[in-house]
Amino acid sequence: MMKNDHKTTNSVQIKTTGAPDVLEYQQVDLPRPKANEVQIEQQSIGVNFFDLFYRNGSFPVESYPAIIGFEAAGVIKEIGAAVVDYKVGDRVAYYKTFGAYTESRNIDQNEIFKLPHEVSFDLAASVMIKGLTAHMLLKHSHALKAAEVVLIHGMTGGVGSMLSQWAKALGANVIGTVGSETKKRVAKKRGFTQVIDLSSQDLVSAVHSYTHGKSIDVFYDGVGKATFETSLSVLKDGGSAVLYGWASGMPEIDKAQMAVRNIKFAFDALNDYPLYQDKRGKALTEIFDLLMNGKIILESPIIYPLNKAVHAHSDIESRKTTGSVILKP
Repeated sequence: MMKNDHKTTNSVQIKTTGAPDVLEYQQVDLPRPKANEVQIEQQSIGVNFFDLFYRNGSFPVESYPAIIGFEAAGVIKEIGAAVVDYKVGDRVAYYKTFGAYTESRNIDQNEIFKLPHEVSFDLAASVMIKGLTAHMLLKHSHALKAAEVVLIHGMTGGVGSMLSQWAKALGANVIGTVGSETKKRVAKKRGFTQVIDLSSQDLVSAVHSYTHGKSIDVFYDGVGKATFETSLSVLKDGGSAVLYGWASGMPEIDKAQMAVRNIKFAFDALNDYPLYQDKRGKALTEIFDLLMNGKIILESPIIYPLNKAVHAHSDIESRKTTGSVILKP
């Protein structure tokens, strides 16, 4: 037990919105946990693309200074008086709770779950939000079926890595895009043979070469403006266009034209997905099982020290990273 009511911890805050250099690494006050809270010493912190949207002002922040980030895993160091389901030393994780970019934090006991023993801190922080995003896209936005032809943009990214492998495990015919020859080699190494390097290949002709001139059934697009409209041109009438991110900017959506072609347009928000709302981690069971059974194989995450969060954001924005990125206190 701590003798004092407060201690300090190192955190990454923003006091205004802007480029990655608005992220400030500094000490902040950390009080004792309230009756219904636990205090976690965090071991791994997930970095997600929408963290960048909170930092740059695309998504609103209620007040400043603010500690951004939504998922992490660690060890309970202290519990509040009303906490009965957790004890000091428990391995726990959480997602969908703002304020993750910090060494230690207090968090309500209803917003955490016990981490399965076989799941490491780094793996949990790498896959919770990205895995739930993939779950939403494959099960809800468009329920992907075996033998469907699917185009996945950014297939070596954090979500794209899970999305492409899960789609393959479901029996779909996966075509993926990447942004460089290096990332194409990464995708090929993962066992994908239909990979398009958008820095040197034309999307339409490359897709048609893989489909023998036929149209695709669905595309999942986390890139946005640079890829969305062209992807529509290779999508069959009655197919599904799924937009879940806009790394290159928000595309112009011609819903009237899509209606004429009977295209289902899905632009689902993870925050509205019921399985994401459940903070007890039950929705992660299928995702963890896929990982443990080798259906999805992820490379080790790219690790940045917490005090280098600026570099992590900068590298993600410039698309230098592949797979998941985590911060380590």
